[in-house]
Amino acid sequence: MILKTYGHATLSFELDEKPFLITDPWLIGSCYWRSWWLQHYPNQKDLAVLKNADTIFLTHEHWDHAHFPTLKKFFKNKKILIPKLNSKKLKLALEKDFKVAELEPYKWINHNEIKITSIPLWNDDSILLLNWNNYLICNLNDSKPTQSILTSILNFKKKNNLKLILLQSYAPASIVNSFRNRQSEVVSIKEKKDYINYVKKTCSYLQADFFIPFASQAVYSRPDSIWANNHKVTDIELHYSWNENTKLLKSYSFFDLKNNNNSTYVEGHQKSKNMDVLAKKEYDAGIEKDINVDDLNIFSKITNPGKYLLFILYPLGLNFKFKNNFYNFNFLKGKFFSLTSKKSPLHYFSMPVKEFYESSLNGHFTDTGTSFILKIYLKNKLNIFQSYMLFVILTFSEKGYLSNPKMFLSQLLVIYRNFNSKSL
Repeated sequence: MILKTYGHATLSFELDEKPFLITDPWLIGSCYWRSWWLQHYPNQKDLAVLKNADTIFLTHEHWDHAHFPTLKKFFKNKKILIPKLNSKKLKLALEKDFKVAELEPYKWINHNEIKITSIPLWNDDSILLLNWNNYLICNLNDSKPTQSILTSILNFKKKNNLKLILLQSYAPASIVNSFRNRQSEVVSIKEKKDYINYVKKTCSYLQADFFIPFASQAVYSRPDSIWANNHKVTDIELHYSWNENTKLLKSYSFFDLKNNNNSTYVEGHQKSKNMDVLAKKEYDAGIEKDINVDDLNIFSKITNPGKYLLFILYPLGLNFKFKNNFYNFNFLKGKFFSLTSKKSPLHYFSMPVKEFYESSLNGHFTDTGTSFILKIYLKNKLNIFQSYMLFVILTFSEKGYLSNPKMFLSQLLVIYRNFNSKSL
């Protein structure tokens, strides 16, 4: 039984060089408006192996995990498993082209020679657990599990005397570094050491035997997102800071579970040759798109379900900068208004208008923070709190929780269960 990590968050279980289960395959191209690119692309031999996978599991809907270009190119007729999330956006999007089945939370099922179960989280991410012989593989990807959930995993590990292999992201993928002061300098909410310490803390609490760097193997290439590379935690930084009992493995790991051997199969990174050209082309298209104020009002599609909460948060409206012009969005009216003053507002969001329009139209505005193309200019520290609360409210709106009372109550139940986890 071979465990192998490819690309970014692609985890494969293979027998005789044939994968029977892989997770979150992103194997080609880019995502987030050509902002994110793989640090290392699988070669043709790897792709030939991976496309023979029997089953695909997707942990959540973020583009670097549910990468539709990869799914449509290699896995059109394969079975896709997903967690049973409260939001059905991922399920509905997949059902147009794929055979999809949801995993019941906390219920172990047999799949080939392994047992698997899924734990959905309140932020519509999930944890995937896999058990083979005396190994427990814990794929946390981007999730931030509660201590109650971690305790359930630890108790299962101890009860069954299992060795634990932990896979988890260790780099920012949010607005945490998107803030700017009046001098356009980065205002960071978290430093690299905070991400490293979080991973180390999780390893220590779970008494993990091995940690595989995971879901953080991306580079950012757009002219308006390349700055984010400076905030990535590199493998060298991770290894330099490591002082845990957990054995730190290298990215792109090959782990022979039967013989307890592990190594890395990648010595040098194979990057996209066209990355910079295509990223620049996408960026140019974004900033050159003509602005129509009426078109911008599509933003109300997301804001209307939470407009009263958003009005309390921003009673004077939220300012945006598109190209070199400023606009104010009134949450109660659901409309943009041009600002005639030549003086820039003290607090505003800046981003390309094409990406703003597309993300608003498709209910993915909050992904502009993940893409690193959004900059948030600050007047004071209160603006940081306002921005985070804005993203929380809009996330709930994008998922449908603020427009559907039944889904909202179901989401509250998910949150309760996350803090009062069941036994595995």
